[in-house]
Amino acid sequence: MTRFTEDQGPEQRDTSGKADSEVLFRSLFATMHEGFAYHEIICDEQGAPVDYRYLDINPAFERLTGLKRETTIGKTVREVIPGIEEEWIQTFGRVALTGEPVEREDYVREFDRYYRAKAYSPERNKFAVVFEEITENKRAMRDLEQREAQLRVLFDSSQAGIIMIDQAGRISVANQRMAEMLGCNMEELIGSSYPSHLHPDEQGDGDQRMRQLLRGEIEFIATERHYIRKDGGSFWGFLSGRRHEDSDGRLISLVGHITDITELKKSVAALRESEERFRSYIQHAPIGIFIADESGRYIDVNPAACSITGYGHEELLTLSIPDLLPPESLPWAEQNFRLLLENGCSSGEAAFKRKNGEIGHWSLGASKLSPTRFIAFITDITARKQAEDDRHKLEQQLLHAQKLESLGVLAGGIAHDFNNILTAIIGNAELALMRLAPESPVLDNLHRIENAAARAADLARQMLAYSGKGRFVIEAIDLNRLVEEMGHMLEVSISKKAILRYNLCRPLPAVDVDATQIRQIIMNLVINASEAIGDKSGVVAITTGFIECSEGYLKDVWLTDPLSEGLYVFLEIADTGCGMDKETQGKIFDPFFTTKFTGRGLGMAAVLGIIRGHKGAIKIYSEPGKGSSFKVLLPVGTRSADLCSGEPDADAWSGSGVALLVDDEETVRTIGSEMLRELGFEVITAADGREAVEKFRVRHDISVVILDLTMPHMDGEQCFRELRQIDANVKVVMSSGFSEYEVTQKFTGKGLAGFIQKPYKLSVLQAVLRNCVQ
Repeated sequence: MTRFTEDQGPEQRDTSGKADSEVLFRSLFATMHEGFAYHEIICDEQGAPVDYRYLDINPAFERLTGLKRETTIGKTVREVIPGIEEEWIQTFGRVALTGEPVEREDYVREFDRYYRAKAYSPERNKFAVVFEEITENKRAMRDLEQREAQLRVLFDSSQAGIIMIDQAGRISVANQRMAEMLGCNMEELIGSSYPSHLHPDEQGDGDQRMRQLLRGEIEFIATERHYIRKDGGSFWGFLSGRRHEDSDGRLISLVGHITDITELKKSVAALRESEERFRSYIQHAPIGIFIADESGRYIDVNPAACSITGYGHEELLTLSIPDLLPPESLPWAEQNFRLLLENGCSSGEAAFKRKNGEIGHWSLGASKLSPTRFIAFITDITARKQAEDDRHKLEQQLLHAQKLESLGVLAGGIAHDFNNILTAIIGNAELALMRLAPESPVLDNLHRIENAAARAADLARQMLAYSGKGRFVIEAIDLNRLVEEMGHMLEVSISKKAILRYNLCRPLPAVDVDATQIRQIIMNLVINASEAIGDKSGVVAITTGFIECSEGYLKDVWLTDPLSEGLYVFLEIADTGCGMDKETQGKIFDPFFTTKFTGRGLGMAAVLGIIRGHKGAIKIYSEPGKGSSFKVLLPVGTRSADLCSGEPDADAWSGSGVALLVDDEETVRTIGSEMLRELGFEVITAADGREAVEKFRVRHDISVVILDLTMPHMDGEQCFRELRQIDANVKVVMSSGFSEYEVTQKFTGKGLAGFIQKPYKLSVLQAVLRNCVQ
């Protein structure tokens, strides 16, 4: 081959044609865009290529490699490119030795470039290389492949199914997610008809919309579609499809993205169901529910809210919070609204105004639904507040009654001592009047003393009545009617959690009782039953009836005095409360004992006292956790007790024999002795019961004993029993400042000869002694 250089032409040939050819070749060699290099192979002793030497290069070679001609020609490739790969030498060596051409693309690390080279051997041991740089093409291709790989990853990893549909309506491209959603493999999916994957109910519309996209009538759709799986199952998908065209407006394909919204559809359905259920709860809720905006105007209310306020639904939606509040509740509303804005919730109680103008009370709890929406839950507590007010009034009344009872004890004690003093004053005045001559100037003074003493005696009787120690107002009472009349008072006196239940037996025999005292018993027992129920719901049952009581039945009662067998009317008050153990039952009638706080009602000791005063009894049934029952027994009455007695007429009757006057007050003994002597009796006296018993024991001529009821050491009742043991026929007249009914109740059937109430006059003493001595 002829070598060319820049400063030396080809060797001259004899023929001019060959010269012209070489000139043309030189021009081509110098101006060609491809790099050109001519090499000589260097082999080892065995003939294997180990290097090659540069014989010639063209300008394009210099431009494409950066090597210079003057530093390259005559040098081996190992000298020019020390890091040349052995593979290059072996490849080009085979070309030079065998003459077989080779074409390859390689990256040359030393030049940081990609080349496409063609090597051929024009003569043995020599080879030429023509090459071009393809770095930009290679990098562009690499970037394209990388982008395609990225798109493939994005395509295959998408959670949405992606399909491409050709003009025939068949799926030409799909990702793996689409196959998974349809439950088939890619081979089954590619080439299948898109409408065939739609649920039968959707196929008609789905096919129509697809063909509209294919014809270009629409460019985009977004809708829900019902798809079927290969196994017959189904799912709901959200389809967004678009028509893609080339620059000439020709269809490339339809591209659809399908997202599985089955769970979303279920969630939406469940949410809708929950909303409907919540709406139903609101509509049927027993409490008022108000939804208001940030200005306080109502935007929704439930029927209970309408019922509480008295307004219709549409009427309430024209109102705001202040419209339902009286002026005194507005500051409360402003404060709670501020708390609602700051904390997101608030609560409290306030007065509200109904449509008819009535003022009620509600309990409110409010929460923030959103920055502009608030919900309030309203409970009408008007009845509860009224009951609390009524309860407070009743408690005040009961507290007042307790104070009066305490004062009554004091009044009774004073009246008792006062009667002893008045007995001496009245007796002395009466004796003085009897012994003075009618013309005596002191008669008027004695009459005035007598009148003043009589007024003082009336005052003492009033004090006894006030203390509860006076006369009972006895009448025949239908116990059922008494309970029914107390119904309203009982309702407001008990807890709202307690229900009153009546079991009244009709007809019911009448009882001779003091109605006021029986009302106090019923009220006390019902309140105690309500308190035993406490904060839990329960029942207080009031039962009436009558029962024939035997001696054995009457033994198991809370009363020491023996009761007669016979017919009794009963009032039973039972509760479902906490019940009592045996230890508590043993103390229940002790004065001031309580399992609650103090200051409530008359107390069980007073209840027992009233029952005993009416010759009745009470039975208790109770167990812890099983409630309690209090059964009051009252003897059946025959007629109303007539306790009124006129003043006996005085006459000239006189007695005889020995009279024993027993009293702890010396003034009473003194005036009493004078009165008895005036009536013809010989008198002996005793200062207390023990002294009276001793004197009665040694004297067998005592005709009558006038015995004071209240004395130290031994009272009149015990003394009476001792005297009866000595002489069963002894005639005893009981003397007391208490009423005849109360005193004689204790001695009914025990042989008491008579009763005289302090202070007494000579004429009254005369009448009593005449009745019992004769």
